Formats: sequence, structure tokens, C-alpha cells
Amino acid sequence: MEWWFHLPPLMWCLWVFVLGLGVGSFLNVLIARLPFEKSIVWPNSRCFTCLQPIRFWDNLPILGWLRLRGKCRRCGASFSSRYLWVEIGTGFVFLLLFVVDCLSQATDGPGGLSPWHHTPGLKFSYVATNALPPAAVCMTWAIHACLASLLIAAAVIDAKHQIIPTQITYTGTLIGIVASTLFPWPWPTTDVANLAKIPVTLAWILPEAIEKLPTGVMVWPFWGPTPSWAPLGSWQLGLSSSLIGAAFGMLMVRAVKFLFEVGMGRDALGLGDADLLMMAGAFLGWQVVLIGFFAGAFAGLLLKIPTMLLETMNQREVNREFAFGPGLALGIGITWFAWPWINNGARVLFEPVALGILGIAMGGGLLIAGILLRRK
Repeated sequence: MEWWFHLPPLMWCLWVFVLGLGVGSFLNVLIARLPFEKSIVWPNSRCFTCLQPIRFWDNLPILGWLRLRGKCRRCGASFSSRYLWVEIGTGFVFLLLFVVDCLSQATDGPGGLSPWHHTPGLKFSYVATNALPPAAVCMTWAIHACLASLLIAAAVIDAKHQIIPTQITYTGTLIGIVASTLFPWPWPTTDVANLAKIPVTLAWILPEAIEKLPTGVMVWPFWGPTPSWAPLGSWQLGLSSSLIGAAFGMLMVRAVKFLFEVGMGRDALGLGDADLLMMAGAFLGWQVVLIGFFAGAFAGLLLKIPTMLLETMNQREVNREFAFGPGLALGIGITWFAWPWINNGARVLFEPVALGILGIAMGGGLLIAGILLRRK
């Protein structure tokens, strides 16, 4: 393949990364203002020390921070490096989403570029002369990038302030419900002929059905085979899948919070965590929320352990409280990224009997753990 065939995809990737930097700059506004219930529209960005407006060129993503070396032009007050890392991180997340979610679906591409998710509806030619990828590719990426942006903002705010603003989670839940209704599973795959051949008596989580289930904007429908009142590709299926996903995420965390608090006799977790999973469920469905919760708990511990070690080494009092939001956001991302393996290896968890056993075991374990951890 000649080198010039790579130019259009490289330009797409560059555009996606730059757009991510711009979105990251806006996320910094949300992160700085929402915890204090300030408007995100007015006034313009300004230094928190001298309260002077920041010039347009000084506010450009990455370039503005590096140009001023992280300091205010007028008073010399230092700006947190968080602004820089949120912009860079959002840019790379946007790029990773585009490569994994969309560019990997291209045909006639380099030998190492193979489909990540099983999404037949996103197939397009790598060597096409089109200026932009197909609309379905752009829309799929845009929906997932929107969720990723909201998760980043919520995670950073929770890490700093131990709160998750409802302006993020409620707005995100509404966007997820609308997107899932307009683009119901299995969209962007529109050929549902093979899916309709799955016998109505065959559970969707069995091996005979799993190979026929493509990944859509929402990875799976809320159940399968889908009921007659919610046929494949219908807005009824999209709306019900989103609402069930949102409700499942919210109720699961609230149940965990209730059982753990009964055992410990004090507050544990926060309702913001429930809202965060509610938002993720509205976008991706209850299956991702279920696995993402456990992945998030493990990720949260991995994020907290280095902090506790540093506090111990510096002979400071160890803060045993930690924000769960960053772990949950990371767990949702890992679950979506690893879905090609999860939908095959962990599908048994989605059976009614397995769900019941898991719920009882988790509830009992949380209650016992809370009692053991109770302090006088």
C-alpha cells in the first residue's frame, strides 16, 4: 500500500485528537466551576487570584499552558497542571475511541488493523477517497466520546471534591436515553435477518446465539430474544434498554450503599456514584454497568493504594476515605474496551439464576464486611 493511502485516516485521527483537546479545555471549565455551583457560560475564563480575564491565545489547549509555563500572565500565580493533563488525556481518549471503535472496522487497511468490536454496520473502505468517514462511523464515535467526556469530568471532580455534580450525571443520562432511542440496538448494523433467525426459545447468552450478536452503540439489548413489543432496531427497544440500564445502575449502587451502611453503622459511598452508573447504563446498557461496577471497585483500589503508601512513607495520617467515581469511570471504560472477551467469557453472569445467586452473595458479603469493619 502506497504511503498516500494513509493520509485521509491520519487526518481523521489528527482532527479527532485536536477536537479532544478542545473538549478537554471545556471540561476544565466544568471541573473548576460546577463544584462551586458557578455558571459555565459567564464570566469568561480568568485567573482565580487576580480575577483578570485570560486572553484568548493564552487559553488555547496545551499551547496556552506551556506558553505561560503554567502561570498567570499578570500576577504570576501558578495554574494547576490538571488543566494540561485533562486536555491531553481527553485528546488521547477521543483518539483511542476513534481507532478502536471506528478505524479498526475499515476494510482494505494495513495488515495489523483488524476489527476490535463485532460491528458489521461500521464497515468502510480504508482507501476510500471520501473526505470524511461515513455518517454512521462519526455518530457512533460521537456518542461514545460524549459519554467518555462526562466520565472524565465526573471522575476529576470526585477525585478533588468527593462529589459528583448532578448537572453532569442527569444531563448525561438524558443524552444517553435520547441517543439510545434514536439509535437502538443493533444500530449501526441494519441487517437484522441473521438476528431474527435465532429461535425464540434460545437464550441470547448461549454460544449458538453469541456469535450472531453484533455490538451496537449500546452493546446489547436489555434482553434476548427481544419481546414482540420491542422488535430489533425499534425505538421501543432502544428506549427500554436505556431506561433499564439507567435504573439498574442507580439501584445497584443504592443497594450496595444500604447494605454496607447497615453493617458499618455509618455512611458509605455516595449517591453521586449511583448517578454515575445511571448515566453509563443509559448509554451502554445494564450489562456493562454490572461488569463495570466490579471492575471499577478493583480499579478504585489500585488508584488508592499508591496514595496510602505515599502518606505512610511521609509519616502522615492515612486517609481511608476515597472517591469511588474515578474507579467507576475507569471500570466502565475497561468494560467497554474489553467487551469482545466479556460477552463471550462472562455471559453466564447474565442468566437469571446466575444474577440471583450473584445478588444474594454480594448482598450478604457486603453486610458481613460492613459488620466486621464497624468501629466503636
